[in-house]
Formats: sequence, structure tokens, C-alpha cells
Amino acid sequence: MNLQIQRKRPRIELVPMIDVLFFIVVFFMLFATLNGAQTGIPINLPKALHLGNVVENTIVISITGDARIYLGKQSMGLDQLKQQVKTELQNNPETRIIVRPDAVVTYQKIVTVMDALASVGAEKPLLGVDRQQIPNSTKLNIN
Repeated sequence: MNLQIQRKRPRIELVPMIDVLFFIVVFFMLFATLNGAQTGIPINLPKALHLGNVVENTIVISITGDARIYLGKQSMGLDQLKQQVKTELQNNPETRIIVRPDAVVTYQKIVTVMDALASVGAEKPLLGVDRQQIPNSTKLNIN
């Protein structure tokens, strides 16, 4: 007597894989909407269409309309700012710095803060902008 066992071909179930992929997509969509990396005081930022990604180890420096400087939510002078940034960069040289000037801050004040950051070794500080898109009806005139 010769017994033959029929082998069943393995089946790949697509429904559970589709469910898993759906949950992954929903997770990343919700995670992408969070804006937890940038902290600091609320200021009126200029609008931008295309932005880079915010990474960890980021410190945020805000400049208000009345030219006050904040590191996170703490108000400080330019000398204090330089010391704090220098200490942070010594602890972690990979720290990124975002300067968030209010839309009405003068160019000279922004340059003064950027120069102070460069004097303590901050390479390529980034300028922060609002993460809202400019309406299509708004035309930018750059002359």
C-alpha cells in the first residue's frame, strides 16, 4: 500500500496585510501633523510653501516684534544667549539651531542674533517660518 499525502500550496492572505498597511499609513499621517519639535513663545512668523524637516536636538531662538530674544520660553539678553548656545553646542555639537523672528523684526536684529550665534560656533542656523501655506491668490513679488 502506497500512501500519498497531498500537500497544500501555502496561501498568502492579503486582507490582514492590507489592514496592517492601512494602520501604518494612518499612524504616519497623524504623526506628521504633530508640531511638537518647535517650542518657544508664540510669534507671528512669515509664511512658507516648502520647509525642511525638524529633527531632534533642536533649540529654538525666538525674536519678538519688540526685539526681545527668547531661548525656548526664557527671555534673555544677547550675552546670555551666546553662553547658553555655547554650552549646548559643547554638550552636543550636532544640535541644530532655529531662529524664529517675528515677521516685523528688522533685518539688522536678525543679523545681530545670527552673528552672535556664529561667534560661539553655531554653524548654519536655520530661520523658522510658519508651517501654513501661502494662499494661491497671494503673489510674491521679489525684485
